[in-house]
Amino acid sequence: MLKPLSTAEYQQGYEIVCADENVRLCFPKLFCWMVDHIENATIHGIASNQCPTCTIPTEKLGQYLETLFPTHLHADYDVAYRKSDIVNLKAYGVKNLENALWSVPNVNPPDLVRADILHNILLEVLVHMMDWIQGFLEHHDRINAFDHVWHQLPPYSGFVVPTKSY
Repeated sequence: MLKPLSTAEYQQGYEIVCADENVRLCFPKLFCWMVDHIENATIHGIASNQCPTCTIPTEKLGQYLETLFPTHLHADYDVAYRKSDIVNLKAYGVKNLENALWSVPNVNPPDLVRADILHNILLEVLVHMMDWIQGFLEHHDRINAFDHVWHQLPPYSGFVVPTKSY
């Protein structure tokens, strides 16, 4: 899928008709890739318990640290992969697989991936909030009233009416 971005034709640019109907020489660039953490780890070829951006040790993930860790050096990983240097790949925490992003010019993989706000933030906030609300309602003996209202939500396009309690 990314191979066309690394071809000589890509390097020379494409003539594209713009919105103002003028033809311009354009150089498409892979700018970002929206993913959740598991997809991010897969794209980078790293274990899911590692940071896809920096080289922070796994045991320090989630801690507030004043120390900044260097970003992953994908050029080094590419060299190690091409030399079949499995020892260094393992030390880097990188799987012994060729990363498609290594061949795309002008792309630094850690800068490319953007967090998927829906999966990484909004859904987790919703789950946390609903867990809190459910505990609050159970504590005040109001969970049955909530479930009654939950079952009464009207159907509309794209929404499936719940058939069981929240």
